[in-house]
Amino acid sequence: MLLKAAFREVAERGFSNVTLEDIAVRAGVSKGVTLYYFDSKEELFCELFSWLIDSIHGRMREAVGAADDPVAKVRALVALIFPSPSKNRAFFRAYVDFCGLAARREPFRVIGERFYAGCRQIDQSIVEEGMRRGLFLLRDAGETASTLRAIFDGLMLQWLTEKEPEACFEAYRERCERELLHYLMAPGLMAPGASAAPARPLLSTRSSSVPSAASVSGGSADSSVEPRPVSGRPGSSSSSSSRRKS
Repeated sequence: MLLKAAFREVAERGFSNVTLEDIAVRAGVSKGVTLYYFDSKEELFCELFSWLIDSIHGRMREAVGAADDPVAKVRALVALIFPSPSKNRAFFRAYVDFCGLAARREPFRVIGERFYAGCRQIDQSIVEEGMRRGLFLLRDAGETASTLRAIFDGLMLQWLTEKEPEACFEAYRERCERELLHYLMAPGLMAPGASAAPARPLLSTRSSSVPSAASVSGGSADSSVEPRPVSGRPGSSSSSSSRRKS
């Protein structure tokens, strides 16, 4: 309840403009209730973003697991990350605030590091599968996964600054899918339903073998919508977790 209220407040007003009292009012509780669960606004926001990234990772795995091949998995991630203008705007407004905090405060940086590590592991598993099947260019899978994430985030942040974001949302989503597949696909291959694009040379062939992806432990809604609650609080004791169940 408090985490959902905090997410909505930050998405609408920004971290620096939100107080614990604002969150309490939004949640329909007293400020004393928020102080019972969280000692400060910073602590609440650490909990909020830990909850968000766990939910995001879980939904990414669910979307990827339901797809049959690497190309379909890339498309599933694009659909997950670009669900609608309103949902994307809410999530990325909050996420931009979080990035500012992560650049200056260690607890937030650690959460951000965990977020990208989980995303890269999921992305890398897709890249490695595509390489094994001969669909994707052979190159360093870890660096490729990091580049995929850069394409996702870069296009979304550019979309967020558009004067008429609703009008160009579909174009950005289609461009994201097109650029991801163009970057990944081996020369001479074209993803089903994709428009023709000039082939590009092999950028790296460090190894003809592809290492296994590291398994992802823990972590999950859609990337821009309020996530499903995750039981417990990362790093908290069992007693503090139990009192947060409300």
